[in-house]
Amino acid sequence: MRDTSRDGFLNRVEAHVLSHFPGFWRLVMANPRVRRWANKRIIGRAARRAPSRPHALSSMPVRGDAKNPMAGYTSWESLTDNVWFSRHRPPKVLPRYPDLETELAPLFKVRSSGPRISEDSTVLFLSFAQWFTDGFLMTAEDERRRTLASHHIDLNPLYGLTRQQTQAIRLQSEASGKKGRLKSEEIGGEIYAPKLFDENGNIKEEFKALRPPLGHARHLQNLLPERAAALRKTMFAFAGERANTTPFTAMLNTLFLREHNRLAGILEKANPEWDDERIFQTARNINIVQLIKIVIEEYINHISPYWFQLSADPSACWRAPWNKPNWIPIEFDLLYRWHSLVPDYFEIDGKKIPAQDTVFDCSYLTQSGLASLAVSASRQRAWEIGLFNTADFLVRVELDSIDQSRKNQVGSYNDYRESVGYPRVARFEQITGEADKVEALRRLYGDVDNVEFLVGLFAEDVGRRSAVPPLIGRMVALDAFSQALTNPLLSEHVFNDRTFTREGMNVIEETRRLQDIVNRNLGPNQKPVSISMTYQ
Repeated sequence: MRDTSRDGFLNRVEAHVLSHFPGFWRLVMANPRVRRWANKRIIGRAARRAPSRPHALSSMPVRGDAKNPMAGYTSWESLTDNVWFSRHRPPKVLPRYPDLETELAPLFKVRSSGPRISEDSTVLFLSFAQWFTDGFLMTAEDERRRTLASHHIDLNPLYGLTRQQTQAIRLQSEASGKKGRLKSEEIGGEIYAPKLFDENGNIKEEFKALRPPLGHARHLQNLLPERAAALRKTMFAFAGERANTTPFTAMLNTLFLREHNRLAGILEKANPEWDDERIFQTARNINIVQLIKIVIEEYINHISPYWFQLSADPSACWRAPWNKPNWIPIEFDLLYRWHSLVPDYFEIDGKKIPAQDTVFDCSYLTQSGLASLAVSASRQRAWEIGLFNTADFLVRVELDSIDQSRKNQVGSYNDYRESVGYPRVARFEQITGEADKVEALRRLYGDVDNVEFLVGLFAEDVGRRSAVPPLIGRMVALDAFSQALTNPLLSEHVFNDRTFTREGMNVIEETRRLQDIVNRNLGPNQKPVSISMTYQ
């Protein structure tokens, strides 16, 4: 059992009250006015755990200073140049860094007793986490302190980052029944995006504006030519460079493509005088807000151990002091490295497929079908997040994340506890109650103040009814609420019928879970399915 004496009295009381007394919280949620009041207070408290934006510092390097590559002071550029991540804390070099290969790699490898399986989280949860965060936590390959993202939840895995990318995937037709649509084609009686590569293995001319699937060339060069050619044939023309990474990320991108085209049909019928551009832009707006609702009302509620179920009420932040322009911090980018959730195999249509074999192979999606693959993902539990629990093929990715953290001079685990309202721990047993983790941390770091941010995050124990350890949960809530609910589309001046239409507002109101969107986009002979991020 972990020593919780350094969690802080008020923190312990708050966590206990919110994660106990389900009957009381059901009464709170049954009264709309009381629920809205409680929702606003809980979200506001989570978003105020750390100073609100604008952050004083960013990951922008000091130009020409090789000895001091990270700026530990505020400049006009650090406040305005958002091609760099922002920072919660100043850069800091720790006294000692254990060697990545010889000392830290064993810290992630699965114990000889086997992996720990999550009590509550499904493969659908980990797949959504990967697909969703790939849309706004985008590190540049050539400069790992820089980001490619817009700093908003903007559904760019579907729509892309630039107008040129968006135009490449649009149908762009004024013909009746085609206005506002994204390009698509039918495979096996279901709708998918067009294929990215031609028969010769080259990106089709119409999709040259798209960024190639991230990492696919490096991955495919290590395969037999026949296997590499077969994988290229399965990849879709997605504007998001990471949406083809697994059949599950492709599944989610396909789902929102189908929903976009369904919304365009609703808008065209209700507004026959509208042109292609207005229908497209309005459908896009609705789709983005649906995603934000799912993030809050299914994804965040799954992560949280609280009985109170949060709602995506935009008014909760309209007058909030933390309602400031979005800018993703480097620490938020790093803490989302949840590779230990990924099992070593996936169960698809009753077959066990090695997880490594599904990378860039979207044939599992087209062969199974979208709804069937979503059901498979909902019926398999993910692994538990934490140390000593990463599948072998992903250990290298864990080490790369720690290397990125060091290059960004991210401080210690204790520094970030202090930043978000937890007291600093004084003993390793206050990080984790697992003896082998305690022994490993003591051997590698000597002093609890030397434990690195990422290592400490994943050393913590996952609590009952929670998908993630406590510090990750608090930091996710802090940044998720202050990033999601401050989206421009949720502004009090924008969130209305004029932006979304009455039909669009009705769709937004009716959307709470991925299951809602899946069942709205089934084929004519398909029955509604039950899917969930929570294992049931």
